[in-house]
Order: sequence, then C-alpha cells, then structure tokens
Amino acid sequence: MNVGGIIGIIIGVLFFIIILISIYFSYSLLYPMNQPIKENPSDYGLKFEDISFKTEDDIILKGWYIPADSEKLIIMVHPGYFSRVGFDSKNQGLAKITEIEVKFLPTVKQLQNASYSVIFFDLRNHGESGKSKSGKVYVGLDEYKDVNAVIHYINSRPDLKNKKKGFFSMCTGANATIIGMHHNPELYQDIECLFALQPVSANHFIWNLVVNLYTVISAIFVIPFVFLISRIWSGKWFSEMSPLDYCKAITCPVFFVQAKTDKWASLKDIQKFYDDSPDPKKVLFFEENYKLHRFDMYNYFGKKPDIMLKYFDEYMK
Repeated sequence: MNVGGIIGIIIGVLFFIIILISIYFSYSLLYPMNQPIKENPSDYGLKFEDISFKTEDDIILKGWYIPADSEKLIIMVHPGYFSRVGFDSKNQGLAKITEIEVKFLPTVKQLQNASYSVIFFDLRNHGESGKSKSGKVYVGLDEYKDVNAVIHYINSRPDLKNKKKGFFSMCTGANATIIGMHHNPELYQDIECLFALQPVSANHFIWNLVVNLYTVISAIFVIPFVFLISRIWSGKWFSEMSPLDYCKAITCPVFFVQAKTDKWASLKDIQKFYDDSPDPKKVLFFEENYKLHRFDMYNYFGKKPDIMLKYFDEYMK
C-alpha cells in the first residue's frame, strides 16, 4: 500500500472516531443521566412534605415542600443534568466534566433558617419526575412548563397561594423561569423577585465546555458535528436554547449572578441578559479569593448565604 493509501485510511479512521465522539456527546447533552435522590431534608434536620403535581402536557413532577414560620416562599429550580438534591460526580457517564459534588439542601436549610419556606422539585427527565415524550433536555424551552406547573400547584393550595413568592432558579432552571414569564406572564404577576444564578445560552456553554475540557483543536473538529447532530435529533439549534430572546418579558425584579471565573460561561452573554431585562435589575459577576468553578456557585449559598438572603429580604419584606 502506498503512502497516500495509508494516509487515507488514517484520515478515515480519525473521521469515524470524531463522528462517534460527536454522537455520544450529543446524546449526553440531550438525554440527561438521571441523578439519584440520595438524601432528603430530614438529613439536615428539616421537616418536609413530599409533593407531586402535573404539567400541562401530563408529566408528573415530584418534589418537597419545606415549611417555615412565615408568609414567604422560595421556589427553587435546579440546573439541567442535576436533581433537586444536586449533582453526584460519580454518576456522570463517560463524558466526565467535573469532580465537584453539588448539594442543594444546605442552601434550602439556610433559607429555612431565615424563615423562608421552600418548594424544590425535579424538572422533567430529571430525578424522580416523569419523562417527557422526547426524553430530551431543551435548556428551558420545554422546561418552562414545569415552572408554570409549580405555580399552578402553589395556587391550588390555600396554605400557600397567598404567600409572598420568589424564585431561586439556576442555569436551565433560570432559563425556564424566564421563558415561562414570556409565555404565561399572568401566572407570574405576584412573583416578588427572581434570583437567576448562571442562566445560559447552550451554544456558548457547549463551545466553552469543550474548549476548556478537551482543547480548542477538539472543539474545532467535534463541535460542528455535535451542533448538527443535536439539531437533527432535537429539532432545535443550541442557539435557540437560550433565555436571551425572552429576557425583555421578565415580570419582576431580577438579579443575575454569575461566577466571573466560570470558564464554561460567556460573561458577554450574561451581560446581554441583563441589558435586555426590564428594571429593576441587578447583575453580579462574582469573585472570591480563589477561582470559582461553575459548580462552586451552586454550593456557595449553602455556606455563605448573605448575598442571596439580602436580595430576597429586599423584595420579600
């Protein structure tokens, strides 16, 4: 075999490997690996109630209600690929992205200690909640129906409907909350405020993720196929999986919080979310005396709740 033939075989093998990696990565992005519910609020000394409610497209969502002695209620909405418990780094398949464990119940405890009741639930295709017909994550484009559903559930309960309500929504959960305000603004008229932690445009996020985990060379060869394969499977471009076109419809005060050293985020993207949102609004590109990973921010307020509590106290007096 001549040199040209050998080179052709090598190129063909490399191309085949790139396609396989792109298919696997696309599948991992669209179909979340289920994060188990390994603990509950009683492990943190909190009383709680198991709850369930149905979305407009007949998906059963499951969660917890953690009561406090006040008329203030925080609705927490988790990131994609997590559950209401958090993220188990040992449960992420072949495409490992971090060794950081995330636990949300310490944040719930901080809120409850500050006299905020909390409702926290699993989004569709996550945790103990039911699956959609497609089983896919749409980074808020479908998940907004889950946020609508939790508001309907709250309004159906005489003990909850008249409480002052605020959102603590993260990543996909923040996207979903913002998109819900666009589609069904009447549902959100009595929401006092939104603490939006690290919302995301999927196209920027995925590019930055691959570049920082697997180098620019990998991104150049893999990302175009990932975007195309995902578009074929999902019917949406990743650029459509973003809150940007919906921020102008936000119905309440909003506080965008983003780790400044999060290499997977686009700070310009977050700035656009802020710029397009109506007043009153705030944005914080957060820094500590060490480099915060994106997942560090999901743990942060369980340890240091002051920024979070100060914001909620301002709008939920």
